[in-house]
Amino acid sequence: MDEKVIRAALAPLEPLLSDPDVQEILVDAPDRVLVERRGQLEVSGVIFASPEAVRAAIEAALSLGGTSFAPGQTVADTRLSDGTRVLGVLPPTAVGGPYLVLRKFFTRAMTWEKLFSYGSITRAGYELLMSAVRAPVNILVTGGNGSGKTTLLNLLAESAPAHERLVVVGEAEELPVTHPRRIHLAASSQANLSVSDLLSTAAKMRPDWIVFSELRGAEALPLLQIFSLGVSGMTSLHAASAVEALARLEALCLMANLGLGLAEIRAQIVSAFRLITCQRRFPNGARRLTEVVEVLGLEDGRYLLQPLMHDNAETGQLERTAAKPSWEG
Repeated sequence: MDEKVIRAALAPLEPLLSDPDVQEILVDAPDRVLVERRGQLEVSGVIFASPEAVRAAIEAALSLGGTSFAPGQTVADTRLSDGTRVLGVLPPTAVGGPYLVLRKFFTRAMTWEKLFSYGSITRAGYELLMSAVRAPVNILVTGGNGSGKTTLLNLLAESAPAHERLVVVGEAEELPVTHPRRIHLAASSQANLSVSDLLSTAAKMRPDWIVFSELRGAEALPLLQIFSLGVSGMTSLHAASAVEALARLEALCLMANLGLGLAEIRAQIVSAFRLITCQRRFPNGARRLTEVVEVLGLEDGRYLLQPLMHDNAETGQLERTAAKPSWEG
């Protein structure tokens, strides 16, 4: 697509794309364009001339990411060079559409001190997580969409001792880990490598830590197998609680269809992960760590969990329980 055509099509969204406070843009209709600012949805005031103008913007955004709608295709997505995620949906799938979603990559550097100031984590929570990284124990970071789980995973990876070697697996835009001994493996359609292939390659590169961006499918089982073999690891998963995370891990492993029973999968899970954290995004836009649980093992085929921190609904603070992490002796 010609550059001038792309600019013209995206011109209505330019003020929103350049606004550092806008994280997400949702085009639901020519006269209904919403934005997310500081965790809250707002009406942007932007208006497109017609549904055709919305479609032109969708096609322009997809073109910037090097893709387009195939004949008959009504849903397409891509990632731009700056990390922005683009999703376009056309009729008839988009009833009353077309629809466009642009989720900008959050480029502002995040630090533990900023998380403290936002109330996203307490200092006691930070100390517990640092203890887990130093031990080291394998960590599963969970939460819903926009809950801050990727931010937490990135900071945990950066907290690994400077002399340790990190192999990060996933898109560079998703996990821009800054660490003196970090190397990065990313999937590529040209290379014809699956995510499982990348994990296998990472395991052969003498890692002290393997950091995997997010479990989404059948790659969960090979990851569990690698994490169970003595390589320290951390990853993230979409789930609302530690219990839900374990159930979702089981489902992802069953997707691999390797003939393993539930008991065998649970044994892999407790061997692979010792600590589960859970993030939550609240209606007011706040993102906060709400749960930290240690996985102690299995008892009569069921998970034996030890809550280490829990959310106090009255104070809105993460509080330590009386339990002591097993790795602290």
